[in-house]
Amino acid sequence: MSQNVYSVSALVHYIKQTLDNDIRIQSILIKGEISNFTNHRSGHWYFTLKDARSKISCVMFSSHARRCNILLKEGMKVIVTASVSMYEAGGSVQLYVTAVRSDGLGDLFLQLEEVKKKLAAQGLFDPQKKKPLPQYPMRIGVITAKTGAAVQDILTTISRRWPLAEVVVYPSLVQGIQASGAIVENLRKADQGGHDVILLARGGGPIEDLWCFNEEAVARAVFAMHTVIVTGVGHETDTTLVDYVSDARAPTPTAAAELITPDLEEVRMNVSLMRRRLVKDMETRLHMAKQALEPIRSHRYMRDPLSYIREEEMKLAMHVQQLSIVEAAVAAMAMQLKQNSHKLAIHSERLFQKNTRSIAESRLRLTQALHNYDTLRKRQIGNISALLDAYSPLKSLSRGYAIAYHGDEVISSVDAVEQNDRLRLRMQDGYLYTNIEKKEKL
Repeated sequence: MSQNVYSVSALVHYIKQTLDNDIRIQSILIKGEISNFTNHRSGHWYFTLKDARSKISCVMFSSHARRCNILLKEGMKVIVTASVSMYEAGGSVQLYVTAVRSDGLGDLFLQLEEVKKKLAAQGLFDPQKKKPLPQYPMRIGVITAKTGAAVQDILTTISRRWPLAEVVVYPSLVQGIQASGAIVENLRKADQGGHDVILLARGGGPIEDLWCFNEEAVARAVFAMHTVIVTGVGHETDTTLVDYVSDARAPTPTAAAELITPDLEEVRMNVSLMRRRLVKDMETRLHMAKQALEPIRSHRYMRDPLSYIREEEMKLAMHVQQLSIVEAAVAAMAMQLKQNSHKLAIHSERLFQKNTRSIAESRLRLTQALHNYDTLRKRQIGNISALLDAYSPLKSLSRGYAIAYHGDEVISSVDAVEQNDRLRLRMQDGYLYTNIEKKEKL
């Protein structure tokens, strides 16, 4: 009995049918962590779903991806609705995902988010602190793996675009436990190498292989660089912590090499263009200068320079003549001023003497008038004083009279007091106090 021989296609097709017909693995829920996520330009999503022990490839066609309400990220823990099937062309088992919901972020990404928040708060991501790229770098340092496609792509790109630059490669581990320490050490060496710009690069791979570029120590070493540093780690969808702190970031190592180097052919074209513009500008300036010079050359003074001197001599002679006339007029005015000053001095002296005599006479008359007025007023005051003295009540007191007071009131009638009232008598030289013993009316 002969044994059946199957073709590969037949075997793969049989396995696919077996999987598709097993209802136990159709529209099932699977949880795991997203890795190697790719958003294809067709709209399909490709990624790997993994856990601590295994992983499986997944595809989510655009018709389902458009309805997904979450954006998938590396390290995201999810629960997918999917069916197990076989991809015949590749001969691989994979999940055909129809729905995705979040099941939390992976531990590594949680830690990464905490570090990102801390570094952002400390200003390590501040755009104001990023250094500008040199326009024409002549010394370039490259930190990457010693072998591999990345270093070859970088060197080829630099050689093609800017062969004038001197390139120094610092071989370094770019994955594994010891990679972060090696990268920090090479960053320190390259920063002391006097480079115009340094390129830190690595080719693509799983996020686990790129994780050394998410280490905080590496990010801080990049930020501390005095030299301009550009990162190109992984593929376009890969973004690591060093990309946030570097001065510039490119999606791939090749793109990073293109970012830091000018194209020699473009530089030559620009130099040629600038040379033509400079020549044209100088020709234009020369033409304008010639045009400005032409009126000067055609001026009559340029044709006969001595005519200008003759004209100026004539003007000078006229000015000298006018100056002589002015000098004569000034001299005449000075003589007239001298005569007027002499006349004014004589007149002032006469006026002063006249006013002096007038003031003396007025002073004498005023003194005599004041003396006469003083004598008259003294005589009048003497007459008034004598009259007041004659009529003064106090004068009567010197002749033996007295003034009687009852309290503060002057007594002018016996009716104003009573018997036994106490009186105060004003004498010429003092007061007497007495009591009324008897009243007798006239």
